[in-house]
Parts: sequence; structure tokens; C-alpha cells
Amino acid sequence: MARLAAALLGLIVVAFLSSWGASPAAAASFDCGKARTKVEKLICADPQLSRQDSELAVAYGEALKVWDGKIAAYVKMTQRGWVGSRALLPPDKGMGGILCTDDESRLPCLRQIHADRIAALKNPGFRLSGVYVRGQDFLRINAAPTGLNFAYALANAAATQGFSDDAKPVRIAPGQTAVAFPLTGEGPDACRLDAVFTADAVVLTQKGPCSGAKLAGRWTRDQARDPEAELF
Repeated sequence: MARLAAALLGLIVVAFLSSWGASPAAAASFDCGKARTKVEKLICADPQLSRQDSELAVAYGEALKVWDGKIAAYVKMTQRGWVGSRALLPPDKGMGGILCTDDESRLPCLRQIHADRIAALKNPGFRLSGVYVRGQDFLRINAAPTGLNFAYALANAAATQGFSDDAKPVRIAPGQTAVAFPLTGEGPDACRLDAVFTADAVVLTQKGPCSGAKLAGRWTRDQARDPEAELF
């Protein structure tokens, strides 16, 4: 049953993504006459959600073009994950804006997660976001609505991890590819990472001890990993 449910959800997500832009005369980005899920029906019934859905379709289309389309697979993968996360949960089972509850709060919740996704896709830093790997080590760069957040997890004996301050995302200008990430830490263990991005990698220069972590070097983008799904 679990495999069947996952397969059905996958089909719904694929159908939804492929329908974007197919019905320009509609307020929503898809044909409301073919709406199947409760979320799709709510989008069609609510003018604000319909407008947001159309705006999201445009932002998604533009995101597919960044780096001359070289990270389109990553953009599609993150969008599939986001669409799949919009399923309404039974009452009292919501997660405060991550997943919406099927009660009187569902419309404000859905409007907010649509607004956040639009902002993330339009964020100039989205093109830099992703999961980057160096052997068994991982970097996670998340596109917040107002900037980028950074974390690393190293496969050493101490299982070293580090994070930037999520409350202070690093703001990114359009076209910017060089970024300085101040990581959490004070005193002699604090550090900063200077990052230079290309479509398929990031090169880090480490300034400071970073609590013993060795982070300098080239890290390769893994387009099959969604930074929003990584828990380190």
C-alpha cells in the first residue's frame, strides 16, 4: 500500500508540473476542469491562490533557465518535493507552515507556503542553493526567501557539523557568484568561508579554524539531492 500511495503521489506531482503553462487563459496555471486533489481544487476556488499559482509557474519557468539550464534537473527535483509537501494533513496534524492542516487554517497556510516558494525561486541565491559533496562530506545551501543559509557535515571521527545563523541569511545580489558565509562561532574557533560558485560546483576558501573542520577545496553539486530534505 505504501508503494502504491507513493506511486500515485508521484503521478499527481508529474501531472501537475507538466500542466503548468498549458492554460494561459485560466487564473491558475493549470486547467481547473481537470483539478483532482483537494489542494488543486482550493487553488481554483480561491482567487489569491490562483494568482499565486500563476506567479509560481512563471518563477519556476525562469528558475529552469538559470546557469543556461544546467541545473534544470535540480530545479525540477526541488519543485517535485515542494508540490508533494503541499498535501493537506488531517486536523491537528499540521506542522506550522511546512505542511498544512485540513481545517479553517488551510487557506492562510497554503497562501503562505506558496508565497515562500515564490520568494525562494525568485531569490537570486536560488541558483547557488543545493547539496554539494566532497567524498563523504556534505554542504547544504538553502535558499531562504531573503538569502542563503549554510551547513556542513563531515564524515570524520568527530562527525563535525557547522551552521550559519538561520536568522541572518546571507543576502545575494542578482548574478552574484562569490559569497562570504560567516558560520556560527565566537572566539578562536570561529571562521568564515568564502565561496565561489559555478553551475556544477563551489570552491571554498577557509578563513579561521572552524573548530578543526577542514572545508577548503572544490565541492561538486549533487543535482539529485534536495537541500530542504537533508536533516544535518
